[in-house]
Amino acid sequence: MNPQVIQKIKTAPRDPGVYIFYQGRTPLYIGKASNLKNRLQNYLKITDWKNEVLHQEADRLKLVKLRSNIEALITESQLIKTLKPKLNTLWKDDKNYFYVAITREKFPRIFITHQPYKIRNSNIETRNKSKIQNPNDKNVSDFEFRASNLDCIGPFTDGQSIKAVLRLLRKSFPYCACFQPHLRLCLNAQIGNCLGYCCNQNLKATQAQISKYKNNVRKIKNILAGKDKKFIAKLKDPYELLVLEKIWQHEPYLDKIPNYKLQNPNKLQNQNDKNVSDFGFRASDFSRIECYDNSHLSGKEAVGAMTAWKKTELGWIADKNSWRKFKIQGQYTEDDPRMMSEMLTRRFNHSEWLYPDLVIIDGGITQFNAAKTALGKSQITNYKLQTLKVISFAKPKKLVYGWGKYPLPLNQLPPELQKILELAIAQTHNFVRRYHRRVRQKSFLNL
Repeated sequence: MNPQVIQKIKTAPRDPGVYIFYQGRTPLYIGKASNLKNRLQNYLKITDWKNEVLHQEADRLKLVKLRSNIEALITESQLIKTLKPKLNTLWKDDKNYFYVAITREKFPRIFITHQPYKIRNSNIETRNKSKIQNPNDKNVSDFEFRASNLDCIGPFTDGQSIKAVLRLLRKSFPYCACFQPHLRLCLNAQIGNCLGYCCNQNLKATQAQISKYKNNVRKIKNILAGKDKKFIAKLKDPYELLVLEKIWQHEPYLDKIPNYKLQNPNKLQNQNDKNVSDFGFRASDFSRIECYDNSHLSGKEAVGAMTAWKKTELGWIADKNSWRKFKIQGQYTEDDPRMMSEMLTRRFNHSEWLYPDLVIIDGGITQFNAAKTALGKSQITNYKLQTLKVISFAKPKKLVYGWGKYPLPLNQLPPELQKILELAIAQTHNFVRRYHRRVRQKSFLNL
């Protein structure tokens, strides 16, 4: 590889950004990275055909340092579309981005698209002129006739989050997504996600209903821009706050809607200027971990279990001499947080047991809050309580609670922490299930 390129790689910053390999003035390849230095060092090794070409032809490297991974991703796409480097095979169109499209009609419909500009700028009416003359032609939907007349909000890079946000908004601000009018109430109208009169041919909307529908659409636009504080205050589920925060991170890069002025978004509080992917601590910060889970059958034979893990030169290993089982006391109950609270209270009243640096709870936000409350009431020393970290892992959504105000997706944790968290959760779950089976069998035999 060209010596100047190698030197540029060695002195690259450890910031997010975009890099461009050139041959003279001709761009060869454009890429993005969350850490430019780490990513570019991979190009010093020839591992595939693309790298071999870059080693032979690249004589210049340009680095563009940016503010975030999202900005890097969007900038990469824009540069590829503009410069069209020969080695790039991805990002040839907008298929990796998501836009919220809103039709301009009496009852605007809202949907997600990958290619809004191609839809918006294409003259569908001209291309389908013969079909338009026969509006009953089933090959062309009512949606197609109007798709060229859209407002689009985007781009968004996280499809899962934008879909979750639209599902959330539709519950509070129903809107229509039907392709064409119909004679009966649609399923969404029956479950409250659609107002009904917007797409039902048998219903004639009043002026008040028309105003209500347009107000719903306006509120959805505001929230996608991060402006509606009243709506945010009503949310209780941390996952809903998380997906909204992900969407609001795109606000500086949103295409501005014609005739619609976006104001500064209402940012969620207590972020402390940290990136959402920065977990704040690593597995290497700890030398001892405890993990907790409970098991029961409709509240009967309720039990809990604790596993312990210690850091060695060979990595994390189970300290099975410290593993403990708990038979939950009191009446039958399906209150998992109460069980977790009891188990932790009993465990941390044993000051003779080695204290952990990190406590992992198998459960969601309620189990996490129960654990924090129990630790606050335990006999653990104030110093140890201040240094002890507590996190909780909600398996269905793979979210980790315990960092800041919002949960963090598991895949955004440092790899070492992901590995020990999943191992501890799995082993603790198996341990408590085995104990629960034995307790049930013993109870059955004693009948």
